[in-house]
Amino acid sequence: MKNQSLPRHIPWHVAAVTAIAILVGWQVLNASSQSNDSGYPDRPIHIVVPYDAGGGSDTFVRILQKGISEDQLLDQPLVIINLSGGIGTIGSREVKNADPDGYKILCHHNAIITAKLVDTVDYGPEAFAPIAMTGEMSMVILVRDDSPIKNIVDLLQAAKDKPNTIRFGANKGAPAYFTTLQLQKAVPGSELSIVSAGGGADRYSKILGGHLEAGIFSLSEYLDFRGVEGTPADENIRAIALLSNERHESIPDVRTTVEMGIPVVLTNANYWWAPKETPPEILDVWAKVLEQAMQNETVLAELARLRMDPTFDRDQSLKERLDDTIAQFTAVAEQKESSLPNFTVYVVILLALFLSWSILEALFRKNHDEPAAVVVATEPFKKRPDIALICFVLLCGYVVLLSTGWLPFAIASAAMVALIGGQMMRVAPAQWIILLELALLTGLGTQFIFTEVFITPLP
Repeated sequence: MKNQSLPRHIPWHVAAVTAIAILVGWQVLNASSQSNDSGYPDRPIHIVVPYDAGGGSDTFVRILQKGISEDQLLDQPLVIINLSGGIGTIGSREVKNADPDGYKILCHHNAIITAKLVDTVDYGPEAFAPIAMTGEMSMVILVRDDSPIKNIVDLLQAAKDKPNTIRFGANKGAPAYFTTLQLQKAVPGSELSIVSAGGGADRYSKILGGHLEAGIFSLSEYLDFRGVEGTPADENIRAIALLSNERHESIPDVRTTVEMGIPVVLTNANYWWAPKETPPEILDVWAKVLEQAMQNETVLAELARLRMDPTFDRDQSLKERLDDTIAQFTAVAEQKESSLPNFTVYVVILLALFLSWSILEALFRKNHDEPAAVVVATEPFKKRPDIALICFVLLCGYVVLLSTGWLPFAIASAAMVALIGGQMMRVAPAQWIILLELALLTGLGTQFIFTEVFITPLP
């Protein structure tokens, strides 16, 4: 019977080996073309936006993309990849772990600094090579129009006289949150009741509804939300301070925090980052491209529509700007660090509980008789309850390999399929050849489909 079964598998082996050979050949040719060509760029460049499509960051990057295309500043197209989640950390990690060859670039704002300060991730700007800063949005502090608070000094004095009674909208862990801590530090003894209140529209409705006394908004949000002349005071908003060194032309009557003796500023600046160790010549190419794109007429018109200042910064000036922002946020980070939940610990505890439950259940089933149909379905786990633990450890190892980039995606995925499949199936040695073929097809095939067909980045 064993000899008779061999011909039955020959067509599968021929097809599988042929497909694997083709995929391996594609990998070799792709790697060879990347290493032999000296010109940059010679293939599409991925721009990672760590937020959903349609948001502010995504809109800004697509404006720059259009300007670069109009002026033909690059010989290759830009492919925008939206990798949202983790307060921008999923997308930033994708670029941090990428090859430093200039084909995967990140556009991210100040949250790349604050994510490390609240222990969301263990890395910050130091894990990247900064390219340039392109455009920034001024930020303002708003109250309802009928509020007795007239300016930022009144706000902080009220927070000092009656600590934790002024509800202030600033999402915890975000740049606005650290700016709020800076405001409190500027007037010793002031304590605002900081409330995470979602996006700008949510904070706006909470201010009008009397659920917040004040909050931080972008200039664009303020101008969009502000009612027309004659709007009742309890249905309108008012800016009490511009978080800037200088007044803005769109709201010339609004004084800055610096003017009022509060040395705290905040802008939502867009920074461009490359993986660490990216060659200086590639960083220079990108900095020049971005600088030219910021002078494109379409770009300037779109930025004006969004009320975004078309500023540009690079090299030493950019480094000083980043260092100053990091120092300001770090100075106030520790005083509130303990109030932020450590989600990593919670996730580990939940996983440990789930794993313990799975092992105990397997042991319980092992010691009790069950119907024949159930015995057939669960027999491997009844005889070897450690299989669940082994598969869990292998899966965790696979995730670690992908996050660290120690192994290419195709190899790590093939190994994961082979090892976990072998543990779960407990196949005979003769069947390992088929399992290995399936594993290689899964790893290589998945990488080919997602990178070449869907143009989606993989770890």
